[in-house]
Amino acid sequence: MFLSQAQIQPVTKSARPASVAPLSSVSGDFVQLKNVYKSYGENLVVMDRMSLDMRADDRLVVIGPSGSGKSSLLRVMMGLEGVQGGEITFQGRPYIQGADVGGSKRIDPKLQKQIGMVFQHYTLFPHLSVLGNLILAPVKVLGLSKQDATERARKYLARLGLESKLHAYPSQLSGGQKQRVAIARALMLEPKLMLFDEVTSALDPEMVIEVQNVMLQLAEQKMAMIIVTHDMHFARDIATRVVFCASGKVVEEGAPADMFKCPKEARTREFLEKVLHLD
Repeated sequence: MFLSQAQIQPVTKSARPASVAPLSSVSGDFVQLKNVYKSYGENLVVMDRMSLDMRADDRLVVIGPSGSGKSSLLRVMMGLEGVQGGEITFQGRPYIQGADVGGSKRIDPKLQKQIGMVFQHYTLFPHLSVLGNLILAPVKVLGLSKQDATERARKYLARLGLESKLHAYPSQLSGGQKQRVAIARALMLEPKLMLFDEVTSALDPEMVIEVQNVMLQLAEQKMAMIIVTHDMHFARDIATRVVFCASGKVVEEGAPADMFKCPKEARTREFLEKVLHLD
């Protein structure tokens, strides 16, 4: 026995998704990774023939030790890094291919625009205001007018409780506010899939709750998400499915209740015992 309902409390009861459906076995074609292989040089393999399916209403939380391929998975999905082998489909269409599939490495830029990513360290442009950070990509990438982009920015800032920060600069924001601005910036392109890479690990506890509540609101709106986190309590609250990775492989996946209470694989049990400090 690992975590009971009593041991894991939601961030705030009002923010918890209305329905987190258990998925003991999942077949999805929204995202499909098929034997994806990625290495840095000859000796550091970060994705070792990784395969994974995702549905359009999934919120996957990826857990595992450092170096297990979690962040590499997100960076590959965002198109920031290529792969040597395998293929990834997105919304039923070829998205990324390794050289062993199509004869050459390939990424579909149109599909790439439909994915948003939020990083651990905000990555806001310090010389731009909050508004400037938000409208840059929609104007440059989508071709929106500044007026339309500004209206969209106001909408997302209002949703995230940041209306008063429209003309502030990153240096004038708290850590939690910066991360919420980063989420708003990713939403500006109106993505079909959001990726979150340890977005709360550099924040103080109070700011962690701010950001997690925003993500829970997105979950209520059925936003597809892949989330890398070390916060097992938050994973339990937001996930429809938990994926445990080690050594670049998917070791085990399942509904949160199953994964945290009775994981099947020894490596999963060992990891949870360490991070949850259980005997």
